[in-house]
Amino acid sequence: MKYINIILILLLSFYNDSFSQIKVVEQTSSNAILIGKISHTSAFQSSGLSRKLPIVDGLKLANDPEKIKIYKVLKKEANEVFSSIGIRKMDFVDADFSASLLYLRDRDKYLLTFLNSEYNYQNESFWISEQTKEELFELIDSELNKKIKFKNIEVVLDNQVVLVISINRKKISFNLWDGYSWVQSYWYRHFKVRNLFGENS
Repeated sequence: MKYINIILILLLSFYNDSFSQIKVVEQTSSNAILIGKISHTSAFQSSGLSRKLPIVDGLKLANDPEKIKIYKVLKKEANEVFSSIGIRKMDFVDADFSASLLYLRDRDKYLLTFLNSEYNYQNESFWISEQTKEELFELIDSELNKKIKFKNIEVVLDNQVVLVISINRKKISFNLWDGYSWVQSYWYRHFKVRNLFGENS
């Protein structure tokens, strides 16, 4: 009788597994690695910005229709990937990070994301390679070490997306043009940018 019960239990288990209509996949934490971040509460760094901005010439690359088209296609996929990743929100205030840099092992690429401060306060993401990450940080680091009152730098990334870096008195913001409106991060101090790129460890 004991053996009959065991056989019945095994058969019932096999029956349930064979005809189950659900598939269970647990979320892992082995693919996405958080390289650096800037907290939301540390992003409101507009004090000290120069209000007497000079008149500057128009941007040359950000308005390129082909590059705008590339950005709009790539940003949809990048934003979807970022939305699928479970990033822990800040304690107590339950707020998203103002900016973050993730490394995705399966793609061998980095996902740079920042909150859009201009109109919808949504996360905007774009992919960068290892070399682009290093060159981008070196550029920002060197520029912030200079005494610059105001400056815009257009940077063509490895995927042909044009990132506009605005510098205003030792602070920077990231900007992307989608053909209709600007996607702009908050203003970040030098040490916050170092945190973002994982250079303060």
